[in-house]
Amino acid sequence: MRFFFVLLLLALSSRFASAQQQTYCNPINLDYGYTPIPNFSEWGRHRATADPVIVNYQGTYLLFSTNQWGYWTSDDMLNWDFHSKRFLQPWNKVYDELCAPAVGIVGDTVLVMGSTYEKDFTIWMSTHPKANEWKPLVEKFEIGGWDPDFFTDDDGRLYMYNGSSNRYPLYGIELNRKTMAPIGTRKELYLLEPDKYGWQRFGEHMDNTFLDPFMEGAHVTKHNGKYYLQYGAPGTEFSGYADGVVVGSTPLGPFTPQSDPLSIKLGGFARGAGHGSTFQDNQGRYWHISTIMISVKNTFERRLGIWPVGFDKEDVMWSSTAFGDYPHYLPNTEKAGKFTG
Repeated sequence: MRFFFVLLLLALSSRFASAQQQTYCNPINLDYGYTPIPNFSEWGRHRATADPVIVNYQGTYLLFSTNQWGYWTSDDMLNWDFHSKRFLQPWNKVYDELCAPAVGIVGDTVLVMGSTYEKDFTIWMSTHPKANEWKPLVEKFEIGGWDPDFFTDDDGRLYMYNGSSNRYPLYGIELNRKTMAPIGTRKELYLLEPDKYGWQRFGEHMDNTFLDPFMEGAHVTKHNGKYYLQYGAPGTEFSGYADGVVVGSTPLGPFTPQSDPLSIKLGGFARGAGHGSTFQDNQGRYWHISTIMISVKNTFERRLGIWPVGFDKEDVMWSSTAFGDYPHYLPNTEKAGKFTG
C-alpha cells in the first residue's frame, strides 16, 4: 500500500511540474525513433529525424518528420504525444516512410504525403488527427516530388512546391483542391546563388568549391500580402545548414532573395537550422521548426529545434537562434519565445 501511494505521489508531482513548466530548449524533447539507414555500419544504433513540418490544426500542433512511422500532436508545444501510423501503401517499393513529408490544411482537412519521384504515392486526409483517423484522399497522386509542401492561400487555392537537388531549382504548381490534379505545368521558382551568397556554399566551413550546394525543403508562409518561400541549404551534415527565404507577391513568384539566411546556428550543442517550416501558435506568434545536426554516432544523426520568428517593419522575415540550446519561454507565457537569461 505504501508503495502504491509513493507511485501516486510521484505521478501527481510529475504532472504538476509539467503543468507549471514555462520553458523548452533545443533539441526539443521527443521520443525520436531509431532510424535504420541502409549501407551504414551504424544501422539502427542511433535516434534520428529531420525535415520537420508543424501545422496548427484547430488549436492542436501536428508535427511530422522523416522516417518516424507516425507523428506527434501537442496542445502546448511542450508535451508531445506520438501516434503510430504507417503511411506507405503495399505497392510502394521504397525504403523511406514519409521522408520529408508535406502537410497542409484545406478547409477542415489535414493533408499528408511523403516524398517521391514516382506517381503512386497516396495523399492522406484526416479531420480527426488526434484520434489517428486517416483515409486516402487520392490513392495514387499523378505528380511526384521530393521534399513536397502544400500551401493553401487565403482565397482557397491550393499549391504544391518541391525540390531537392544541387542542379535543379525549387518548383511550384497549383492543384485542383477537389481532385488534386495539377493546373497547368510546374514553374521554376528559385535556384541557389553560391557565387553571390557565401552561406549557400557547400562544406562545413562553406569553402567547398568542388561540389555544388544542395537546396531542398520548400515551405511557403504568407504575411501581409507577401509570399515567403523558404528552403534549406547547403547540406544537412554541416553546422551551417540553414534555411533561406525568397519573397514574392504571388504564390508562384517571381521571388526576390533575402540575402541573409532566415535561420542558421553555427555553434553550440544544437547546430544547424535548416530544412524546416514556419507556423503560428494559438496566440498568433510565428515559430520556425528545423533540422539540427548532432552527428555523434552517425553523420545523419539529427534532431529538431524550434525558434521564434517574426517580420520587421519592412516585412523582412527573421528568426532568433541565439542561445537556442538553452531555455526559452513557451507560447502560452508572457515572454513567449524569449531567452530566459
